Amino acid sequence: MKKILRGLTGFIVVWPFILCIKFLSVFWTREKAIAIMSPLIIKTAKRFVRILVPNVNSAADFDKFKNTIISRAPRLKLFYDITFPVKSDDLLKLHVANCPFAEMAKRLGYADLGHYICYGDWELAKDNIDKWDFERKHQIGTGDNFCDHTYKRKDKRK
Repeated sequence: MKKILRGLTGFIVVWPFILCIKFLSVFWTREKAIAIMSPLIIKTAKRFVRILVPNVNSAADFDKFKNTIISRAPRLKLFYDITFPVKSDDLLKLHVANCPFAEMAKRLGYADLGHYICYGDWELAKDNIDKWDFERKHQIGTGDNFCDHTYKRKDKRK
């Protein structure tokens, strides 16, 4: 059941972008069509990230930020397999074993959209550069088997 729900969710979100890309490809190349759609894909991905990653007012709120992510994660278990290999005062590392959006894009022959789907995380991190640091070495959307989202407390000396 979980696999069906994930696939359906991925399809519902990704398919409209693919339709637009197919339509635009009538006038331009597939690459140009993807480039045209990429800002909207990133913006949509960023909105989905907001479901897990909360807004905080300042870097001083890192504990609240971290605890909110931990408390929200179980509610997303129908869509994502999330574990926390590292939870410390200054760092929260998530291991995400699946992504319904990047996986569906790949199944539909549009694996190249995965980069833009993953970029939503980086855009959100850029918006919050003064509140927390973000790192990721692995991401499903670019071919890895998992994502390793890492959120770090801002250096207290700054």
